[in-house]
Amino acid sequence: MPEAPEPPSIRNVMSGGTAEYVIQIGQVHGDVTVHVPPPRDPVDRAAHALARVVRAQWSAELRAQDAAAADEPLPVRWHADRPGPRAAAPGQDGSVSRLADALLALERRRLVVLGPPGSGKSTLAVLLTLDLAARRSRGEPVPVPVPLTLESFDPFREDFHRWVVRRVTEEYPGLPAVEGAAPARRLVGEGLLLPVLDGLDELPEHRRADVVRAVDAALGPEHPVVLASRTEAYAAVRASGAEITRAVTLHAQPVDLADATRYLVRSARSPVRDRWAWTAAALAAAPDGPVARTLTSPLMIWLARRAYETPPADPCDLLTRRFPVVADVEHHLLDAVFAATFTERPQSLERLHAPGRWHPDRARHWLTALARHLDRRHTTELAWWRLHRTPLVLALLPLVLLAAGLALSVPVDAFIAWYGDRRSDPGFDWGATELGMETSLAMGMTLCFLMWRSTEFWFGSRLWQPRRRANPFRIGAALRSARRPVAVRRGLAAALVIVVPTAGLGLIVAGASDTRPYLVMIVTGCVLAPLAMAVIAAPADTEDAATPGELLRGERRAALLSAGVVAPLFGVGQGAFGWFWGGTAADALARGAVGWLGPAALLVLLSPWSRWLFAKAALATVGRVPWSLMEFLRDAHRGGLLQQSGGVYRFRHLRLQEHLTRAHAAASAVTPVPLQSPRPPAEAPWQHPTQAVPPPRPARPSPEPMPSLRTTLLAAERQPLAARKHWTVLEDSPAAFRAVGRERRVVMAHWPVFVFISGLTLLRGAISGSWATGVGGAVAWLLLALLVSFLSWLLKPPLRTELHITADHLLFAIGRRHGWSAWNDVDAVVLRRVMRRGRDSKVYGVHVHLRPGAAPLHRALHSGGGWYCVLPLSVVRAVPDDLAAALARFAGPRWRPPPG
Repeated sequence: MPEAPEPPSIRNVMSGGTAEYVIQIGQVHGDVTVHVPPPRDPVDRAAHALARVVRAQWSAELRAQDAAAADEPLPVRWHADRPGPRAAAPGQDGSVSRLADALLALERRRLVVLGPPGSGKSTLAVLLTLDLAARRSRGEPVPVPVPLTLESFDPFREDFHRWVVRRVTEEYPGLPAVEGAAPARRLVGEGLLLPVLDGLDELPEHRRADVVRAVDAALGPEHPVVLASRTEAYAAVRASGAEITRAVTLHAQPVDLADATRYLVRSARSPVRDRWAWTAAALAAAPDGPVARTLTSPLMIWLARRAYETPPADPCDLLTRRFPVVADVEHHLLDAVFAATFTERPQSLERLHAPGRWHPDRARHWLTALARHLDRRHTTELAWWRLHRTPLVLALLPLVLLAAGLALSVPVDAFIAWYGDRRSDPGFDWGATELGMETSLAMGMTLCFLMWRSTEFWFGSRLWQPRRRANPFRIGAALRSARRPVAVRRGLAAALVIVVPTAGLGLIVAGASDTRPYLVMIVTGCVLAPLAMAVIAAPADTEDAATPGELLRGERRAALLSAGVVAPLFGVGQGAFGWFWGGTAADALARGAVGWLGPAALLVLLSPWSRWLFAKAALATVGRVPWSLMEFLRDAHRGGLLQQSGGVYRFRHLRLQEHLTRAHAAASAVTPVPLQSPRPPAEAPWQHPTQAVPPPRPARPSPEPMPSLRTTLLAAERQPLAARKHWTVLEDSPAAFRAVGRERRVVMAHWPVFVFISGLTLLRGAISGSWATGVGGAVAWLLLALLVSFLSWLLKPPLRTELHITADHLLFAIGRRHGWSAWNDVDAVVLRRVMRRGRDSKVYGVHVHLRPGAAPLHRALHSGGGWYCVLPLSVVRAVPDDLAAALARFAGPRWRPPPG
């Protein structure tokens, strides 16, 4: 018999993850060999994971913006300026791979991409990101590219590298830790992370030079960077003396008409491809026409392809309209893209707005309202948790909070009345029970607020800032995520918020006859509730980037779980008083229900999800946004009108946002036509030719418009120090400037506590039915807070400030703190907000930034980011005229005055 053939050798490979158990199912012939690769370096593992996530995220984003560009990009030519003989000229032929090779071959891996609006700068940055991320995923030792927008970078508050670490950690929270530290910090420190910066031209003009100067100052020989900007914006920055030194500069060249029409024909769908071919032939015959000149911009090429993608849209319409100038063609394409993205289809009977079935006119109206909201806030990032900062929502917010308090008092009052009617035993004390329930409500809400503040301190997140949360049903993973290293200062602050009230409460009740209910309240409200909240609020340990929808779902889940899991723990602590002191289960349940309802309502109101619901409902009621707003934003993103960057949306291009805001402003400025024609003027009386004609009566001058409050405050704060009451200018000469001020400060730190107590007093009065007592008590607490502020202003000695400037140095004193610094040690002098212990004081002051190696000033004067406050001024961003003139005279180019 012939021998049976040997079974084929099977090789199983597992990569890209970790496993505790590997199970092989099937027949095993022969030996089983397991090859365990050597452990990867933690930094390399973090870089590989980040590259994989960045590549997946931006591949999907590029395909959502333009699927044709993702498959075959539009050929855009670039011209490189060589800063030195050793620098390469990257991407002369437009190849992204060649551009990446040339960038990696540079001695300093720094690249600046410039071009006019819509020239393809952002697309080139994304393609370069995908190329470098793919190389890192294959194991090549290249830096990991991470696209970032400069919208949130404030060089006066944060160092550039620290900002990069924070942004990467927020968008990709689940990267593997490196030796107990944040992986992004190690990647940035070792030069393995390449920030791809965009949005410089979207910043206010007065911020651009400071941002570029801060980025350049933070870059070392090993730190790479890519910056994309409009040509005129970067030219203005360079004119002010700021630039990315030793960087290769790429300039976008106009797209050739033949390449543009070839791309439009090739990427068109079959129903309109022949019409595009006919249009391309007609444009080739008239290359100097407005339409042909418009199609030299990648943005306009995309708009043309998107606007005439499906019938009945016909690209021949571009020729039959006979546009006189290029601007008319651009406005037409910017308007036509909305009708192409939001097509009118049959309406679903089950929903108010089904996905993908938005009316084009309504969709444009809603996007215009969102664009105006972003324009008013001077930003390009549409974050759903900041939507409540519109004037309409802010005006309605106090009424909503009052209504929420009244709505909370109604069920509590009804429950207390129902419980009192059910108790018919002769020894029942109705007054004591009512007071006990009100106390349970107040105590539960107070402990809940302290727990919430402690959680915010522990995780170090910004107030009201959402984050991607871990799965709370995986308690072990959530606790491991919550145990990630935190700053010692934040950890101590979080512990003090819980430990100090707990210790104080323990000392107070130590001599009580029955301490059992207090012990239960301490264990449930001060131990178990913070642990449960830590599990719910723990950041996610997944490596994928957060999206707006995922952030919203996470906050909604956290709010509901907090109300259903954490709040009952406070109810148990309050119910213990009814159990041990009342002696019945009914008393325990009554107090527990009241003690749960208050914290549950407080946790929901404090969540970003509740503010999102209120803002969406208020804006949708007046027709500014649809009721299904998140679905509408997702459909606009799928249609290419919006771009998704982490947890926020942005318009695909700034030009689109500007077009919507300008179109609304132009429509609002149109003078309405009167319904009735004006009355004809009366005929003038007949006069003899020799009769003297009286001179015409001079026209009454139109009244000057009333100045705005901001203009009035700016004018007041720009008054010279010599003209102010509490200031004395001792010297103002070409040799020196010296001013001394004595101003009283109003203490406001106690106001949050008094406002919280005032709200509890009002709520207690509403529950008990005595509205007069509740309102009077709330007003009394507010008046007491006002009295404390007034007494502190009256009794506290004035704060003495002094500033002495000469040609060699500046000498300053703030209270008991004083300092001295030579101008040779000062790098910059600016006006910025004073940061005290990491918190914004809302007060502007003159700050100095010292050069590396200079002797530091007193730490009490430190205002974050290497800045030191030398003279606090006011809450208005303005400098007195004589002080500004002295700083310009002695500080020279170091002084960077505020805009205006």
